[in-house]
Amino acid sequence: MVRSATTFDRRERRGPHGRSAWAALGALALAMVLGLGASPVAALPSPPPFGGSSGVSPANQAIFPDDLAVAERLTGLGEHYIDQHALADADAAFRGALVLVEAALSPTDPRLADSMTALADLRTERRDFASAETLYRRALAVLETAYGSEDPRISVPLANLARLYRTWERWDDAATLYLRVAGVFERVLGADDFHVAMTLDHVAEAYAAQGRYAEAEHFYGRVVAILAPRLGSDHSLVQEVLAKQARARLNLELNGPKKG
Repeated sequence: MVRSATTFDRRERRGPHGRSAWAALGALALAMVLGLGASPVAALPSPPPFGGSSGVSPANQAIFPDDLAVAERLTGLGEHYIDQHALADADAAFRGALVLVEAALSPTDPRLADSMTALADLRTERRDFASAETLYRRALAVLETAYGSEDPRISVPLANLARLYRTWERWDDAATLYLRVAGVFERVLGADDFHVAMTLDHVAEAYAAQGRYAEAEHFYGRVVAILAPRLGSDHSLVQEVLAKQARARLNLELNGPKKG
């Protein structure tokens, strides 16, 4: 699970209202999102410690989200709930963290992607695919705005979204995104890199699942061309891909070509 940002430039939070405005915003956001009472932090069980300030005033338990400590604490709490298989509680904690992060940071700050991805991962696990798609696309848009559409750092949200579409059986969308991921890996790591091969294998599987066996056979062939010189033609992984390529070829012979 990707955690929210743990640091925040204190210069970014200076304003006419100062700490009191942030405290009020944090308390209101958590009360609304988590359905808690007047003392939201006090109502939360303590998560495992993970460094940094607690974000809680010892005097009055007020929330001070100005350094994102509360958002980080909620993220840690959400991870704790996941370990306990309490996914609804984890969802509430991650939603609370995202509310605080969005309030604290600029809408284009790349650190937003961490909290969006954490919640999207959980929504995928809960099979709330439509919500997860929205969150992954928001994270991708934030990082593309910050770094550009060709930057290697976009490979993570691209792969997350492609994996969601694969789980959702939206095969054409999955293939399109896996091709983009493979392109990023190829530019950074080289055309013969193992990660390129494994991503192209996902492309081939997505085409095979649609009955587009000619494309599937082609991409399985590209995977073998990368892996066989590295691992040897007798390696179990190479043999597995060759078997999938053979199935695609047989299905192509039996059913004929199908174009997307």
